[in-house]
Amino acid sequence: MKSILGFIFIKIKNFADNCIAEKNKSLFFTKKSSIHSSFKIGKNNFLDISPHAEFEIGENVIINQSNYITVKRNAKLIIGNNTYITRATISCLGEIEIGNNCILGEGMKIFDHNHQYTRDPFFVSKTDFNIGKVRMGNNVWTGANVTILKDVTIGDNCILGSGVLVYKDIPSNTIVMAKQDLILKPI
Repeated sequence: MKSILGFIFIKIKNFADNCIAEKNKSLFFTKKSSIHSSFKIGKNNFLDISPHAEFEIGENVIINQSNYITVKRNAKLIIGNNTYITRATISCLGEIEIGNNCILGEGMKIFDHNHQYTRDPFFVSKTDFNIGKVRMGNNVWTGANVTILKDVTIGDNCILGSGVLVYKDIPSNTIVMAKQDLILKPI
C-alpha cells in the first residue's frame, strides 16, 4: 500500500511540476516573441518578465532549474539554438544575446546595465540605470560563478573559467582564467 501511495504522490508531484514549468514557459510568449516549440524550462525558476519584452529563443534551448531571469519593458533577450542554462542570473534591461551551442554554468551572472550615480553630492540611484548590451558568440562555455558586465562582446569558441569577471571584450578562440593566488599562513 505504501508503494502505491508513494507512486501516486510522485505522479501528482511530476504533474504539478510540469504545470508550473508550462506556466513559466508561457511568460516568454509576448507579442514580440519568436520562440521555437522545442524550448524547455525547468522548475524553481524566478522570472520577472515584462509583457512588453522581446524574446528570440532558438531550437533545443533548455533553461534548467533555479534560474533568476529578469527581462524588463522593451528589453530583448536572444538565445541561440542548442544552448543550455542552469542556476544562472540573467538581468536584461537593454539587450542580451547568447549564441548557439552555449553552456552557461552554475552561478553565472549577466548584467547589461548598472546603476546611475552622481559625484557631487555622491548618490547612487536605486531606479535609474545605464543600459548597454551583452553579446556572447557561439560555442561559449562558462564555468561556475562567472560574471559578465554590460557593453561586453564575447567571441565564438570561448571558455570562461570559474570565477571570471568579464568587464571587457573577449576575442574568439580564447580561454579566460581568473588569476588568483592562495595565501597560506600557519595559525
